Amino acid sequence: MSKINLQTITFEAFSKLLWLDKSFVGTPNYMGIAYFWNYEYRHYLRDMSEYRRRLVHKKGLQENVDFLEVGKRQWDIIKYHWEKDQKRKEDKSE
Repeated sequence: MSKINLQTITFEAFSKLLWLDKSFVGTPNYMGIAYFWNYEYRHYLRDMSEYRRRLVHKKGLQENVDFLEVGKRQWDIIKYHWEKDQKRKEDKSE
């Protein structure tokens, strides 16, 4: 499977991928592009990589956690993956 660099595709291509991914929210097909979370989580999830957002989304599906709701379990899942994402970014910059 190859990766798509979202920074290099056209606006039209991105818009269509976003539209498609919105239809995948709540399913195992989610690609990590569309927002699936409550406004409360915006600073953490929108800055995560698509890969990490997919992992958060997948964990929510596995545990039946709704990220449109604000709660402790949601924060625990987000925090775990946010810290992993930050570590990756730090390692990459060294």
